[in-house]
Amino acid sequence: MWREKLRQGFLENDKLMIELSIGGECGEWFPSLALYDKENDSWYYFDNDIPPGATEEEALENAIEFFEKLIIGLEKPKIKASPLKEAPEEIYEKLKQFLEELKREDTG
Repeated sequence: MWREKLRQGFLENDKLMIELSIGGECGEWFPSLALYDKENDSWYYFDNDIPPGATEEEALENAIEFFEKLIIGLEKPKIKASPLKEAPEEIYEKLKQFLEELKREDTG
């Protein structure tokens, strides 16, 4: 279920929203994920390397695969407020809880 929601561009719970966007440039499509902290009205971005795609659909699949790895623990998130400023630990904790919710959803 979360995969379909992410395909549509958004995943959220009561504390966070994850936004997926895909932009094209010179024949490559680049996925990016942003994180919105609803409680503090703050935006962050994932500074992980998500592979680009040759098509928009391939870039979307790469983003979903990356997010799946986050959920199962094969990837560690790198979340930034700006290029030089790491997100606060509180954001990592909220994301960890959100990923646990999605993991439980997957296992039913």
